[in-house]
Amino acid sequence: MPTLRETLSTTEQLAVAVRQQTPVRLAQTFASFEGQFYDRTPFDELARHVHALYEPADADSFRTRLDRRLRDRHSAPVAWDVDRHSLAGQQRVA
Repeated sequence: MPTLRETLSTTEQLAVAVRQQTPVRLAQTFASFEGQFYDRTPFDELARHVHALYEPADADSFRTRLDRRLRDRHSAPVAWDVDRHSLAGQQRVA
């Protein structure tokens, strides 16, 4: 029998994570996995996607904390302003 996680799409899994985790906690988790990506582009895309799911105040907190954690790890911050048009239609999680 599949687990709940296995039955959800990536977008649905991210929406659940946004509902269950504070922006600070999710930013810490993201930063801890940054080194697992050979190419940073998919990591940045995922971070932008999660950022778009949060309400504005929480989105700002997620962005600030993630960039701070990445700097602490001597990594570049997320490229937030890339491809803004595709992010405009994404829904925020209440």
